[in-house]
Formats: sequence, C-alpha cells, structure tokens
Amino acid sequence: MNEKEEFRKRILGTFKIEAEEGIKNMTSNLIELEKGPSESHKMEIIEAMFREAHSLKGASRAVNIIEIESVCQAMESVFSALKNKIIDLNPNVFDELHLAVNILNEILLKPVEEIDDELNEKIAEINIILENVELGKIEEIEIPKTKKSIKDSSKDDKIKESKAFKKETLSNTKKISDKTIRVNIEKLDDLLFQVEEMLSLKLKTIQHREDLKSTLQKMSNWKKESSNVFSVVRDILQKFETKQKNEKLTKEEENVKKLIHFFEWATSFFKVVENELFDLKKKSVQDSYETGLKIESLLEDIKKVISIPFSSILDVFPKAIRDLSKDKGKKIELIVRGDDIEIDRRILEEIRNPLMHLIRNCIDHGIEEPDIRKQKNKSEIGTIKISIDRLENNNVELCISDDGKGIDLENLKEKYINQEEIAAKDTTEITTNNLLSYIFKSGVSTSNMITDMSGRGLGLAIVKEKIEQFGGSIFVITEKDKETKFKIQIPLSVITFRGVQVSCGDLRFVVSTSKIERVIRVEKSEIKTIENKATVLYKGGIIPLVNLTEILELPIKENKTDNVIALILGSQENHIGFVIDEIIDEEEVLVKSFNKHLKRIRNISGATVLGSGKVIPILNVSDLLKSAVKETSVAVQQIDVEKENGKKSVLVVEDSITSRMLLKNILETAGYQVETAIDGLEGFTKLKEENFDLVLSDVDMPRMNGFDLTTKIRSDEILLEKPIVLVTSLSKREDRERGMEVGANAYIVKSSFDQGNLLEVIDRLV
Repeated sequence: MNEKEEFRKRILGTFKIEAEEGIKNMTSNLIELEKGPSESHKMEIIEAMFREAHSLKGASRAVNIIEIESVCQAMESVFSALKNKIIDLNPNVFDELHLAVNILNEILLKPVEEIDDELNEKIAEINIILENVELGKIEEIEIPKTKKSIKDSSKDDKIKESKAFKKETLSNTKKISDKTIRVNIEKLDDLLFQVEEMLSLKLKTIQHREDLKSTLQKMSNWKKESSNVFSVVRDILQKFETKQKNEKLTKEEENVKKLIHFFEWATSFFKVVENELFDLKKKSVQDSYETGLKIESLLEDIKKVISIPFSSILDVFPKAIRDLSKDKGKKIELIVRGDDIEIDRRILEEIRNPLMHLIRNCIDHGIEEPDIRKQKNKSEIGTIKISIDRLENNNVELCISDDGKGIDLENLKEKYINQEEIAAKDTTEITTNNLLSYIFKSGVSTSNMITDMSGRGLGLAIVKEKIEQFGGSIFVITEKDKETKFKIQIPLSVITFRGVQVSCGDLRFVVSTSKIERVIRVEKSEIKTIENKATVLYKGGIIPLVNLTEILELPIKENKTDNVIALILGSQENHIGFVIDEIIDEEEVLVKSFNKHLKRIRNISGATVLGSGKVIPILNVSDLLKSAVKETSVAVQQIDVEKENGKKSVLVVEDSITSRMLLKNILETAGYQVETAIDGLEGFTKLKEENFDLVLSDVDMPRMNGFDLTTKIRSDEILLEKPIVLVTSLSKREDRERGMEVGANAYIVKSSFDQGNLLEVIDRLV
C-alpha cells in the first residue's frame, strides 16, 4: 500500500468517526424535537442540526463521498426552511428526516465502491422528498421510477463551491480537543491484558510474604525445641571442662565437645539468620503493600479508561423505540435514569443486543394500543423506563420496565403444564416464580402470535444466556395491567472480583462472593428427606440441599462429622444449598477466561491463578443451579425412610408441601415412621400397596378430598378398621359433622392446632 492509499485510509477512518457522531447527534435531536420543546429550545435544536448537516456535507465532500454530501445538502435546506419558519414541523416532516438519517447510516456502513443502484435510488428519492418538504409540498410528492446514480446527475452543481464556503465548512467540522486523543481499541485491550498480568504479580508478592512468614514460624519451632536441650548440652560441656583440668579427655569425649561447640555456634548463627529473615519479612510486607497499592491504582485507572457510560449504547434506543412503536401503531415515551454510570466496555458491548430485545418485548408484548389503554383508564402514551444503579458489591442493577398489560400468568401456566407435561396432581405446586423463570427457557414465548419482532420463544433464552456468560443474573417481576419489570445485575468489570475459595473432595474451586447469599452449618439430624430429596429449613421455608461434589461428578469424601457446611446460592425465592467440604479463604480473584476451544464447560466459567502458581476453576453459579434442579438426592447422611421394626407407620395425605413437611417432622420426631401422599387418590393407592397403622389426612385437596378418601377407606373390607385423623382448616360445625359421618376417628382444625394434642390423639388410636 503506497503513501497515498495509506493516507486515504486514515482520512476515511477519521471521517467515519466524525460522521457517526454527527448522525448520532441528529438522531437524538430529532427525538428531542418530537417531544415538543419550548419555542426557544426548538430553534436551538434546529440550529444545531443545521450545523451538523452543514459540517457533514463539507466533510463528505473532502473525502469525495458525494452520496452523503447530496443527502446532507437536501437536509440542510429543510433545516434552513425550518429555521426561517418557511415550513412548520409535523409528523410527515419528522418521518422524512428520520428516513434521511437512516439512509445516511446505510451509506456509511457500505464501502464507497459497493454503493449499488438500489441505494442510489433511495438517495435520489429522499432528495426529491426533502426538496418538496423544503417547499412545503410534502403531500404532492411523486417519486420517479428511476435508478439513475447520484454520481451521474449534475456533478457540476455539486462541485461548484467557493473557497470561502469550504473554509466555513472546515471551521464547523468537529475537532478533537487538545486534551483528548483517539486510541485504537486493540491497543487498549493489549494494555489491559498487561495490567491484568501485573495483578498476578501482586498475588505472588503476597504469597512470598506468606512463605517468609511460614519459614520464620519453622525457625521459631526450631528455637523452641533446641531450648529444651540447651541446658543439658551446657551441663555436659561443663563436666568435660572440669574433667579436662585433671585429666586428658578421650577421643570420643573430644568429638562430643566439638559437637557441643558446633551446636552453640549453630544456635548463634540461626539467631542471626532469624533476625535477617525478620527484616526481610518486614521489607516484604512493605513492598507487598506498596506494590499492591500501585497495581490496584493502575488497574483502577485502566478500568476507568476502558469503562464507558451506559449512554454510549442507550443513545440509539430513543430512535429505535420511535420507529418500532410507530410501526406498531403505539405511542411510547422512553425515560432513562443513571445512564452516566460507567461500566467495562466489553460487558456493555455484550449486553447491547439483549437490552434491545427486552425493549422490543416491551413494545410488542407489553404496552397496549392507545385505544386499549384509554379503556383501561391509562394514558395513551405508554412508558418504558430504563434505570441504572450502582450496587455496593461492585455490581450494577439495570431495570427495564413498561407500564403495559403485564405477563398473562394463566396463559403461561397453561403452556408450562402442556409443554413440560406436568401431571395434574403436581399443578398445585406451580408457583409464580416457577412461571416467571420458565419464560427464559428456549422455545417459550408469552405471545400466542409470531411477528417479525417476537413470538418465537428464543429471545429471552438468549438474553439470559448472554447475561450469565459474564456472571450476571436476570429475573422478572410483573403485575397485571400495571407493569412488567426485568431486573438485571451485572458486574462493573470482568477483570477481577471477590471470591470464596472452597474445597470439594481433593480439589479447590472459587465461587463469586456476590453470588453467595449465606454460608450455613447444618446438623445432619436437621436434614430431612421429602419425596426423595434432601431439604433443610432456611428463613422459615424449605430449600433443597445438594452435594457440590456430586454435582461436579467428583469422588465423594466421607464426612465423619455430625454436621455439613452449605453455600446458599440462588435468587428471589429460589434458593439451593450446596454442601461443600471446607471454606478455605476469601480473596481478590483475577479472572482468566478460557480460549475458544474451552468456551463452554458445564458448571465452570473460567479459572484463576493463585500467587503460588496453582490454577483453580471458577464455578458458574447459574449452571450449578440448573444442574442441582436435575438432581434427585444428595450424598449426605439422610433420614432412613425405610420402615424399621418396632415403629408405628403413618400415612400423611396433604397437598401443601409446607404442611406435609411440618406434619412429617412432628411425627418422625415422636418416633413414627412416615410416608406422604399429595392427594386422596395417591393416598388410597399407597394404602392398597402398603400397610400403615394410621392415616392423617387434609380435607380440601385436588382429585380426591379427605371426606371422599375416608368414605372409600370405610367401604374397603381390608381397610375399613384403619384409624383416620382429619387435620383441616375447615372449621364449620357442618364440616365437623360430615367428618364424623364419613367415619373419621378424629377431626382437628388447623387454626387451633396443637402438636401435643395431635400426638396424644394418634397415640391413643394406634
């Protein structure tokens, strides 16, 4: 490449940056104009857009891109007419100016040599439209069906510009401030990589400091041991010296005396070495502190350099919302708060498309048409809000909400039951959290109609996957006819984070501190098995308990203690306890991403290198939660649910998992053997298959209620003598009478439930 071509390449690169900024400014100004500002502010905006078009026209002429020059000249004429109040602003004018900006973008994205006839036709058409807009004849536009290139039309008129005009254009073109320079992104990434490597040096200095500390401890142990024999050695030496005054020492005694002198010298020498090591340790601590401080400061400065405000990606959203809502026949206003918060550029680039998808969902699924909104006593203009807040744990919370119709949970529940083939007996256990988590599954859509914008059920699954790739999380809150809100938490940086080092089996792993809600120590006797799953009480509720070693498919070490340590992971109400062997430490973690061949390893998101040089995997919490859901049991000591000789057995029939758990715990603590069923039909089936000493049943249940179950038991020749206790919330006198009529031996109301009374009744019946 010769110097001329190299210069042209550089000047085109500079022009592209300038053009992108100019087009971006024109877009945001058009959006601002559509909001109906005051007259004085409106004229300021028109003046600014007039200058942008004028500057871009001159810059494009300088690099010989006459396609952009011609469109800018036409736009400049329209802005001049608006400025001089020859024409007025109206929806048609806005539409055509937005179309012109879109065409400018289209031209900018294509190399000059690839501008085809189709694009030239668009350019010719928009120029004619803008010419009529300038003359106030927008309703009379007739577009000629021609594919004549803009380059073939009246070049002389475009080239004839006076030197004075060129000088004015150059003066209006944006100039880079003396205090700023443009730096290639690749150079910044290289610099960042080197600083990241320096962070590993910081960890090594800390490790060296700890090694010196360990060595000094060994020296201290040696001193302690040697002091125990020092008095003995001195006594032997004194005996030899006394003996030597009267007689000659034997050869062996001379050798022992030499050993004793060496021992005394070694003791003195070790004291000198210890003092030197102590000085080295002090210097090491100081050096480690200063080095760490400088590296941390440098790293923070680099983070600032590579961090950019959210506004850099949100600036395009107003126009996108304007275009999409107009296409859907809706009126939507965008409100943004906190867009000045800065975040790692690499994260921001990754979430641009997920955020845009959520915005499209708000427009397509959320906000209603103006007529429907009026019927619901809402404003015709819907609102999409984007708010960004910085959290204390070096995370950012991003909320995207709309004031639309909300998510139809009944419709979603029906899809959930059908697609997941949920048995009828289990539908009562489906919670709102189950449903709202389900919308992020691939193939699931909240819309019954596929449009060009959405409805295929892929978008939210991709959004969740993309956010979780760099350690983020997303969940949704909805309220019918009021709002739908997506809450996203993402880290400020992908370079470092605080992590907890844990051991499982013979290996160590790191879990992000921000992902751990709590660490608990649980007595094995407190771990209960419900429907073949280990559970534990947490915050007044029941959560699953799984073994992290088993999830990671590692050899399981036998735990001989009476308790286990568990990390509580998860979000909202969906928590899972992960049993680990030991917590090692919490520390600053330098993230090392895998190369493309190891881009997706189940349950692992990356690795970190300790100061000792040891590589430790970083656990992917999102994957762990998914893997844990698939597990049906854990390898920790659980309650033996097999029937034991000498224990009375009770069948608990209850559709509420909380009540089942409560009754099961009470009875097992009292020494009974307990089985459970989720409704009367399943309970009766178990009674026919196994022998129980007593039935404890709720009344209000799906498929078969407690009254019908009691009637069926009393009608069976084999089961008719089986004791039955009804425990229910139905407290009316007629309900009690019906319970006695169908054959229940006891009727206990939950509102006046007493554990002692229940056990007394059961004990009397069995």
